[in-house]
Amino acid sequence: MSDTIFVTAELKMNADKPRQQVVEAIEQFCLDMQSEAGCLQASATYDSKDPQRVILWERYENRIAIEAHFAMPHTQAFIAAEMAELVQAFETQVQ
Repeated sequence: MSDTIFVTAELKMNADKPRQQVVEAIEQFCLDMQSEAGCLQASATYDSKDPQRVILWERYENRIAIEAHFAMPHTQAFIAAEMAELVQAFETQVQ
């Protein structure tokens, strides 16, 4: 089994904030993630049928990289800004 971990996270945008502001914050968050050591991919996709639904696709070298991600100042700032709430997340690996 590969150490690489894929994360799929569903977010719900905060409807009390302007949508464009939320989208910009999510896009910046993805750029910040891409600068992390051990983060191989971070991108956001948007649901055309539900304008508040966002899916983040992330790929990390290993468990250590994921744990480091949650300790990053930009991750903590994104969570604190309450731009979106986590609905669900899945971690998968290639066998």
